[in-house]
Amino acid sequence: MHVDDIDTLAVLGAGTMGHGIAEVAALAGYDVRLRDINEELVSEGYDQIDWSLEKMADREYITEAEANDARGRIEPVVPVEDAVTDADVVIEAVPEDMDIKEEVYREVDEYAPEHAIYATNTSSLSITDLSELTDRPGQFCGMHFFNPPVRMDLVEVITGAHTDEGVLETVSALAEDLGKTPVRVHKDSPGFIVNRILIPMLNEAAWLVEDGVATIEEVDATATANLGLPMGAFELSDQIGNDVTLHILEYLQSVVGDAYDPAPLLEAAVDEERLGRKTDEGFYDYGDGGADYEDADAREEVEHRLLGVMANETAYLLDNDVATTDAIDQAMGLGAGFPDGPVALSEGVGLETLVETLDDAYEETGAERYVAAEYLRTAADAGGFDA
Repeated sequence: MHVDDIDTLAVLGAGTMGHGIAEVAALAGYDVRLRDINEELVSEGYDQIDWSLEKMADREYITEAEANDARGRIEPVVPVEDAVTDADVVIEAVPEDMDIKEEVYREVDEYAPEHAIYATNTSSLSITDLSELTDRPGQFCGMHFFNPPVRMDLVEVITGAHTDEGVLETVSALAEDLGKTPVRVHKDSPGFIVNRILIPMLNEAAWLVEDGVATIEEVDATATANLGLPMGAFELSDQIGNDVTLHILEYLQSVVGDAYDPAPLLEAAVDEERLGRKTDEGFYDYGDGGADYEDADAREEVEHRLLGVMANETAYLLDNDVATTDAIDQAMGLGAGFPDGPVALSEGVGLETLVETLDDAYEETGAERYVAAEYLRTAADAGGFDA
């Protein structure tokens, strides 16, 4: 199927990501069926879209006519049959639980037309495993939007082991038609690009504080002053949701290994329901001014530890042909706000320096997360990832 043949999208799940994707699609001119398990959830999702469109019109990002046209293109529904019967693309954005997704896909298979493409918005689960829950693994891929979909430009387009190349081309073209930038992920790999690099970095930030190497303020000052990030690592975890950060780490740990062992500091924040901005308290108290640090708090040791972990994950992605150096830096720029991606940042400091940093940390702690990848060592000897 060519992108020009796509008229109707079904978005399954009316939560934060689902209703955001539905809004983006409606603004791009597509008819959208927004579905959730009951009228209350669907109505809440549609109300959020209505509120967002009104705000954009008030701020003159779009006209009132464009807002009204987008509203008119979205049909809230509850029965799966009503959502997918005439859908050309089904975008699944239900909770990150394989059992829930399996139940959804079983019902979708019953009613979706034969030509329909399935795209999952999962942030970390295996595309191959999800595709095998359906009757059309060749027509299945990942289409990972970032939060909030209306504002974030990146869409990771991820292949599964069975995905047809034409499906990936069509979904990439669809992402472009939605006003987004697709970045191809060439192998089904846990965490894909952005979460595979970003989430271990956020975990390392927590371990640095847990182990008494630095304070929260020193880590966040280093992230902004030395790495150029728009916010500190702890601020970013609060923004994402500390429960989301922990969930992705636990998934990576379960499928990859103990290099992704969550820091107790992060686990405690979640246990105490300090989830971040959505609860007004996380690593910072947002009812009391939020983050408070200065550039002078930045430390080179912290910079090298954060970069060392990211360089290790970058090496994994390159060694396994998951993505190219350009794709990695582009994805991290668009999806995580990195002015310079981890390839450029790591090579700027020097890969040899980062290997030494990882080796020293491993000698001190014995922690698996500091075992330097052989690909990283080879790249350090060669003078760069593409050398």
